[in-house]
Amino acid sequence: MVMGWRGRFVLLASLVAGTMACHEEDQTRGVQATAVLDVDALDFGEVPVGEWREKEVRIRNVGYVPFSALEALGIGNNPSYQVELTDGGGRVPPGESHVVKVRFHPLKEGPVEETLRVTTDANVGALQQLQVQGLGTPTRIGVNPPVLDYETLEVDSDRTLEVTVTNPVDLPLTLKVAGDQADPFTPDTITVPPNSTQVVKTKYLPRALGQMGARLEVISCETCTPSVVDLKGNSVASAFVFDPAPVPFDEIPVHERTESFTRARNITWRPVTISALATSDRAFSPLTKPEGSTVQPGEVVEMRMEFAARFSGPNVGNLTVAYASDKSRESRVMLDARGGRPTLAVAPVALDFGELPVGGKLEQVIRITNAGSNGPLTFTGVRADGDAVQFNVGTPTRGTQGYTWKGGTWPALEANGLQIQPGDDALELKVYFEPKNEGTFSATLYVQSNDLFTPERAIVLTGRARASGPCVYELLPQPKLEFANVVPGRGAVLGFYFRNPGRAECAIKDVHLSNDGGGVFSMPGGPITGGVVLYDTAFSSMIAFKAPTTGGEFNGELMLTVNNPAYPTVTLPIHAVSNPSCLVATPSFVDFGPIRYDCPARPRKTFLSNRCSEPLTVADATIGNGTSKQFSLLTPVTAPITLQPGEGFEMEVDYTRNVLGQHYSPLYFQADTEPNRFLVPLLAETNHEGIQVDRFTQGTDSQLDVLFVVSNTTTMETYQQRLRNAIPGWLQRAKELNVDVRVGVTSTGLVQRQGLCGGGANGGEAGRLFPVDSSRARVVSGNSANAAATIQANLDVGLCHNLVQGLETTRQALSAPLSEQADDVRTPQPNDGNLGFTRAAARMAVVVLADEDDHSGFTPDSYIQFLQTLKGTGMSQRSNLHALIPNGACSTASSSADRFAAVARGTGGTVGSICEGDYRGFLDPIIQKAGEPQADFPLTATPDGTQEMSVRVNGRPLGADQWTYDAGRNAVIFAAGSVPTPGQAVEIRYRSVCAPTP
Repeated sequence: MVMGWRGRFVLLASLVAGTMACHEEDQTRGVQATAVLDVDALDFGEVPVGEWREKEVRIRNVGYVPFSALEALGIGNNPSYQVELTDGGGRVPPGESHVVKVRFHPLKEGPVEETLRVTTDANVGALQQLQVQGLGTPTRIGVNPPVLDYETLEVDSDRTLEVTVTNPVDLPLTLKVAGDQADPFTPDTITVPPNSTQVVKTKYLPRALGQMGARLEVISCETCTPSVVDLKGNSVASAFVFDPAPVPFDEIPVHERTESFTRARNITWRPVTISALATSDRAFSPLTKPEGSTVQPGEVVEMRMEFAARFSGPNVGNLTVAYASDKSRESRVMLDARGGRPTLAVAPVALDFGELPVGGKLEQVIRITNAGSNGPLTFTGVRADGDAVQFNVGTPTRGTQGYTWKGGTWPALEANGLQIQPGDDALELKVYFEPKNEGTFSATLYVQSNDLFTPERAIVLTGRARASGPCVYELLPQPKLEFANVVPGRGAVLGFYFRNPGRAECAIKDVHLSNDGGGVFSMPGGPITGGVVLYDTAFSSMIAFKAPTTGGEFNGELMLTVNNPAYPTVTLPIHAVSNPSCLVATPSFVDFGPIRYDCPARPRKTFLSNRCSEPLTVADATIGNGTSKQFSLLTPVTAPITLQPGEGFEMEVDYTRNVLGQHYSPLYFQADTEPNRFLVPLLAETNHEGIQVDRFTQGTDSQLDVLFVVSNTTTMETYQQRLRNAIPGWLQRAKELNVDVRVGVTSTGLVQRQGLCGGGANGGEAGRLFPVDSSRARVVSGNSANAAATIQANLDVGLCHNLVQGLETTRQALSAPLSEQADDVRTPQPNDGNLGFTRAAARMAVVVLADEDDHSGFTPDSYIQFLQTLKGTGMSQRSNLHALIPNGACSTASSSADRFAAVARGTGGTVGSICEGDYRGFLDPIIQKAGEPQADFPLTATPDGTQEMSVRVNGRPLGADQWTYDAGRNAVIFAAGSVPTPGQAVEIRYRSVCAPTP
């Protein structure tokens, strides 16, 4: 059967319909367009901020019908992602795909997400979404170098260093400085353009001191991790550091010099040029001269310094190094020094023993002190040269304590090393002249110590010996000195008497105990060195016995030497026993004390009693052999006296007092039950009668002798000049007041120092007027035509010494032999005595100029006493010491000068500050103090009324209406019109009162 087209269509439709009826869903799907994405998610992983990454997503057509890709976009609008539908979209046939490009360009760090939406016209999958993610990481910015080290530079200076920043991305980079110390660091660039390399200059300008650090941060986004350049620098006050610092100096004596050094290192990054060195204290001075030298970074320059100690104690200053770096700058280092190292001082430095018979012996004392202030000085011994065999020394003593020598003889006698503290501590050393034959002798004694700068001081010894003798003498008591019985634990004193009854003088020496009985006998006044006993003169001395508690019998011996070649050694045996006794005397000795020849002596008593429990009988009481027959018993024991227990009797003793001197006699009591006599010592002293004669020389209101005592130590230049400046006006003031001024100058130098001081004595004038070589007039009258210029020149005593001993040089200048001789025979310089300087009628003013205290050794009281007696008894007010010395008011001198001040005040003088700029205010009142003639004359003793008082002027007696006695002032006052004229001799004779009788 044949079908037509229609039939076939119907059939097909039927088939289709049948098919659709059976398989409708599958058939429908087969003719639709289906779009799918080829990935479920898109992950870019880690991408540095600013860099690009790209991935593709394919839209696949898995259906049988084509479709069109219409749109692809990120629905989160995240700027870090770019989405591109390639070719703008288009038809996607079955089995093919279309590309969607996704680019990741992170603009921050951390996870970055987006949602990709793809739109098509497919029947299936027309709208699809895809999750896109990526991780932004730090931009790989290049910085070189990673660290900028500015090293060290001065505060308020700057340094610029460079860092190269490479920007590898298309984002601009931002630069900033971060950290707690960011302020001193400043870059010249804030932004680095995309995809570029730039050199960034960064400046360090510190305004404060110390180590500093910060960071230069380079970032590609606000929150991005920065690339970091470490910035570090150090700011200092100056370019130099010093080692050592402070600069230490050795401890030295005042006026000595020492050196030290410091090393200055340039610790900054730039070279510097030194322009000058300066010190804040003139005690320090640079020895090196680095001015003009350039010091490279890290280079070291050694700077040597000298310290000249001006006073004792710490002395601190600064060394300033001026230099140029970015500008003119300074570096400073402290200078730490101390003056006052232990210094050996000895006074006096010349001993003249005068003339002595051969075989005699005399002593004088030298005083050894420590003139430093920091620590002890060690005295190590003495030596001598020249005629040393004629001289000797005793053991050194400190107060009452003596120190034995270690051994040796001249010329090297050594001690064990005795420390002497600064201040008032001192050792005394007796020096003996003991001539063995006639002649004139001279030796030099050297005192030795551990003083590093002046380990020895020299003392010139001179003496003369003449032939004499042989000595004829009388020594009492004889045949021995008998103490008899002194009960255990008790003591007693008797004495000996030496008299010269012959025609030749007796030279005695070494009066001592050659045997002290094991220490029980002693001489309370100490051994007697020696002396000369003239015809019909005598001396006495005590000998003491101290009975030990164990008792016993004791023998001793007194020994002395006389100038009798046949019998030079004289001895006196001494005997004592010490046993318990029933006798007791109250008081245990009878002492009349010192009694004047013309004053009555009242008898003295002692009560003798029996302290035992049994009766005893006192058989007799006798005065034994003593030094004289001056004692007598007013109640002698004419018959034995029996004493019951506790019973006693009184014994009265009289004293004749018609022989001058000391007298010692034993009073013995004999008890029938005791083998040895019981001792009661009798003691007395007779002095001259009480007719007192005081002699004075009237001074004048128109004469003034002035001794300038000027320190010649190394720190005195300014003060010497101030004194010189004051002289012309001062002399003019003297002329206005009609005062005849006579001026002499000496230094405070007691021993020679070195040749830097002129005048011929090398700084050791030792009281001789300056200049010692007489190159100018040494005694200058204020009325001479060139007085001011000469005095000014004489005041220039030099600047060489290290030891101020002005009190001792004052004493030497104004006392014999200098004051009485035109030439000092002890020294080699000719005509160097001070004869003609002082005038009997003139006042004396000593003016001391010193920037530190005196180190003469002897106490200020000894110098006060010397000056008070210089013009005679009762004339103390006519000699004054005035002191221009430190008083703590200035920093250019020592803090005080207590010894000089004490003598000035003790003599009625004035104390002024050496730091004053003009000394006229101090000097002028000394002229004015010359005053009017003295009308009142203080007496040295208390008169016994005025009946026996007489007053003479130049030998002429004055009537009672011309003077009066003022008991309150103990002075004779001359009436107006009767006042002695200048230069007249005043003699006041009177009987002084007897001492009260106890």
